[in-house]
Amino acid sequence: MSPAELRVDRVLGDGPFREIGEPRVAAVSPDGRLIAVGGALAHPQWHGQDVSARSRPHPGWYPVGVYRTDDLSCRYHLTSRWRSNTIAFHPALPLVAIGTGSYDGGWAYEGELLLLDLDSGSVVSLLPHSREVRRVTWRDARTLDLVLAIPCDEDEKRFGARSLAWAVTRDDWASATDGMLRPPFGADPVPDPPRADPAAAAAHLGRLGRERGRTWSPRRTVWAVRGLSDGRILAALEGIGLECWSGASGEPLWRVPAEGAGCQITVSPDERSALALTQTPPRFQDRGWTTDPSMLRRVDLARGDVRATETETAATPVVVTARADGWWALRDTRHDSRAASGEALLHAPDGRPTNTVRLGRYDLINHFFDIRYAPELLFLQGREDKPWRDKWVVAVDAPEGRVRRLFPLEWDAARGGHLYGGAGAYLDDASGPALVHTGVVHDGAGLLPGNAFVVRRAYAGGAAQWVFIADHQATALDAADGIVYVVFNSGELVVLDARDGAVRLRQELRVNGHRVVPLSLSRVAAGRLVIGTLDGRILDCTVLT
Repeated sequence: MSPAELRVDRVLGDGPFREIGEPRVAAVSPDGRLIAVGGALAHPQWHGQDVSARSRPHPGWYPVGVYRTDDLSCRYHLTSRWRSNTIAFHPALPLVAIGTGSYDGGWAYEGELLLLDLDSGSVVSLLPHSREVRRVTWRDARTLDLVLAIPCDEDEKRFGARSLAWAVTRDDWASATDGMLRPPFGADPVPDPPRADPAAAAAHLGRLGRERGRTWSPRRTVWAVRGLSDGRILAALEGIGLECWSGASGEPLWRVPAEGAGCQITVSPDERSALALTQTPPRFQDRGWTTDPSMLRRVDLARGDVRATETETAATPVVVTARADGWWALRDTRHDSRAASGEALLHAPDGRPTNTVRLGRYDLINHFFDIRYAPELLFLQGREDKPWRDKWVVAVDAPEGRVRRLFPLEWDAARGGHLYGGAGAYLDDASGPALVHTGVVHDGAGLLPGNAFVVRRAYAGGAAQWVFIADHQATALDAADGIVYVVFNSGELVVLDARDGAVRLRQELRVNGHRVVPLSLSRVAAGRLVIGTLDGRILDCTVLT
């Protein structure tokens, strides 16, 4: 059998500078041929789900792109663990200095000084220890002027400032190595430099786009995609509750704007409408963070009309759980023990609320369990006093609201691990009915190599029939026709045989040669997938076997 391959046939929602999300800082090369942009992709988390866990070392979530100014193509793309504060091209050599970092919120000013070689594409981190870099400027070909943050809070008393100036003169910038610069302890205190100006960076990108006849607008976090039987593609992302793309032409058909981000799409069994869940970002209020209630819109899929009679603000932030026949439920995602109700409100397919079920307090790390095609409403439920412990997969009968325990989330009693939930799908094949779902095993040191998984569980006994082990967290899963498709926040797609878990394909997802991070996935037809990315694009793909 010839090796399988994923082919990206077209990219929906593409555009100039898409790789960097929201721009923070930009700099143009001395000859004007290149522009380097430091941006910010949203952290891969929403109020109901966190898919940010990776084994270390990992490259981080903050992108930097280097683009040609003539055609706006991306020449280099890299990521950092910290946001970009400052960028400077070397006056003579093909080098770019990038200063990153921020305050950790409680003690230290973390970051790094990166040096990108524009000939080789290699990147080195010049400081031996983490330190926020607030400004970089090339005084001349040999001297780099830096403004660093103080290492930690207690140093502000010693220096009387939070920023320290340091000039570095060297002849070997072209052969720089990791950790070769060691900041002196007694650098000169200086006033804090101006912060990066995202508005100025965005204006610069917009102007470049207009001059070349292209429109730039930011897109981020395609949290949900769904393929319809007629080939159309639905997506939900930041600022858009639901959008629809033509399967034939790849053109947008309609959009439903939203405050906040579109997080979930629940398509009715007849594919005439979809429930779109959106959420505004948390707000700091009264000395604490608060999250507004979620918004639900019932959208007619023919023209994108929002049915006003079925549009409502939920009582709290919620996630949607659905079963194959159209019944659905809203689960309260508040995790504050003083406010959370721990309830799920059941709804009939026509939207009528029918019953309230108490499932216990929710946790976005522990309890997300989004199972497609399920014949029952499925949830994760823990202990009443400590809801993150002893989690079981439970089914809730509708409309009665009876809760039935199916099996423990942990299938290996000898391990006795603390498992987090994830995405999954119900299937029924020659081996019998089963759930295939993703998750991770908790460890206090973070996600360890081999602690992420995809598992097939017998339904309803829960025995593990096969397990696929991974180093990074899965972000989405779909299954059909004996095949399981899984994407990971490392940028990888894995295709598994649903019967035995055998790997049919492993491939890194790339657009124009640059890695992308997938957040969502949907099978559209046999061998055809759509994948939503962290940078706001939708990949229309074919799996070639």
